[in-house]
Amino acid sequence: MKKALLITLLLVFVIDAVNAQSFYSRRRDRSLMFSFGLGQSTYHGDLHDVLFDGFTARPNAGIGLRKKLGSQLSLRLDLNWYQIAAADSLNQKIGERKNRFGGPDKRRPRNLSFRSNNLELSALVVFNLIPVNNSYTRRPLINPYIFAGLGLSSNNPKALYEGEWVALRPLQTELIPYSGRIMVVPIGIGVRLKANQYIDILIEGGRRFTRTDYLDDVSTEHVDITEFDVLFGEGSENARLAKALSDRGPEGGFQDFRLGDDRGNPLKNDSYYIFQVRLEMYLPENLLQQLFSPSRKKPKFR
Repeated sequence: MKKALLITLLLVFVIDAVNAQSFYSRRRDRSLMFSFGLGQSTYHGDLHDVLFDGFTARPNAGIGLRKKLGSQLSLRLDLNWYQIAAADSLNQKIGERKNRFGGPDKRRPRNLSFRSNNLELSALVVFNLIPVNNSYTRRPLINPYIFAGLGLSSNNPKALYEGEWVALRPLQTELIPYSGRIMVVPIGIGVRLKANQYIDILIEGGRRFTRTDYLDDVSTEHVDITEFDVLFGEGSENARLAKALSDRGPEGGFQDFRLGDDRGNPLKNDSYYIFQVRLEMYLPENLLQQLFSPSRKKPKFR
């Protein structure tokens, strides 16, 4: 974080030195902003029923490029790496809630857990609550904002078993294949704090709604484990792993589950949250032109 801040401040110094050569440089507006930040992420699903029940915070990092379209509206393209995780051992309320059909939750301790490292690419519409009509240098010291958009994320849950992290998606622990890419809908709020002429500090948090119930590899019910011999071949390594990771109750000293017992709730999709602190830098208006325009030879004078 310190190295990133040092690099950003060095870039700001160079840009300021260039712009200081022109009396009118401070009057130019800047509509292109680059940001990067760090934060924490958490997940909401079958292994973590309530936001702060069994809460497990994991790291994330992201970069973004925002284009100002008006006094309040802008578009932002984000690329985030995030980690999410959860475990039954952190959830103390199994059996106290309703099941997927509205009756008593008859789940016994499942001893299930997962961890996932994913990449998310999203396009966001950002709306400032306070208009910025003049040059970027006259923006307010504090400006709350909201954002929403669409994105695509990888989906790669793993479980720690016999000292190694085993990918769960290829094992089809509920005999249901699911994709390694998911559609997400980010919605959130934030506040922009003016640090100096060129840099803002962003504090934001958002929920990502998904179209899957398999962020955690848990969704429906316990299956007949002999089906894994049919799927992967009797005696194969994948069949052995699928049997062990489909029902981890015996591993934790609990009773075996029966065929059809609830393993998760398929009526509710999983989601995750990303909280970040970002540094956003206002870039020179002609930066892209300088980067992507072909070089021109200067005329020679005789």
